[in-house]
Amino acid sequence: MRASGNSLWVSIEQMSSAQSAPAGPNLFCISCGYNQRGITTNRCPECGQDFTALPPSTSRLPWLHRRHLGLLRAYWRTAAMVFFRPKLFCDQIDNPISLKDARLFWLLSIFQACLPLLVLLIYFAANKAPGRLDALKQLFFRSLYLPVPSIFFFLAGFILFLIASTGMPSYFCHPRALPIGVQNKAIALSYFTSAPIALLPLIFALAIAGEFVTRLSAISKSFHFIAALAATFMLGVWYIRTAGILLALSQRRRRILTVLLLTLSWIFLLVLCLMLIPLALWYAGVTARILF
Repeated sequence: MRASGNSLWVSIEQMSSAQSAPAGPNLFCISCGYNQRGITTNRCPECGQDFTALPPSTSRLPWLHRRHLGLLRAYWRTAAMVFFRPKLFCDQIDNPISLKDARLFWLLSIFQACLPLLVLLIYFAANKAPGRLDALKQLFFRSLYLPVPSIFFFLAGFILFLIASTGMPSYFCHPRALPIGVQNKAIALSYFTSAPIALLPLIFALAIAGEFVTRLSAISKSFHFIAALAATFMLGVWYIRTAGILLALSQRRRRILTVLLLTLSWIFLLVLCLMLIPLALWYAGVTARILF
């Protein structure tokens, strides 16, 4: 009877020590993001991923697992997190992330936004533009006192605008109130707010497709309407998510002032890159041609 009482006391002690022991970190399946807390098997119960080949991770940011997920799959899953789950995205500040990984995502966003536009410009330079785009082609491909079409000056300003407007938010992420380590992770995560510009190729494709089918009025209008919706979605998500993520990462108290400064910075970059810089490049070219 005494022995049974001792064994009962030992079991109670074991239960209390197990309850008071600190819980381990949450681990998530890299393939599907399912929380593996409390799961003792070697496979994910959600997607069946074998953990002996690909163990779970503390980070749910798909971009960090691009070697296993694939580059484009990891990119668009991360972009979807920025679009639709910004709180979950901001929670990743608790996990390690390098500035190199973040800038690689940023450069890929800019590349995806610019490459289709460059291909279209090359195509329209060698072929007649469809529908109403032919008038724009005559305007932008016209050479004013230079052998170089003016479209290239605008294109240079457009690329500079994408680089500056998506890189500039990182300057809002290092307030003195935050520890240096947190500041560095906030700066890295701010580069992921460039994800919405990757929708630009879809917008251009829909708008141009509408010009190719101008004879079919209903289909053409549908393409243009969808392109307008996609453009509105891109601009809205870009602005709202960037402002919200910056406020969450930087933990600034003057929230209205931060959003106002961000908005004014974007307006300044828009005027500088899409108006002043193309004009300055054109003027420099004309001056160099006259002098030399």
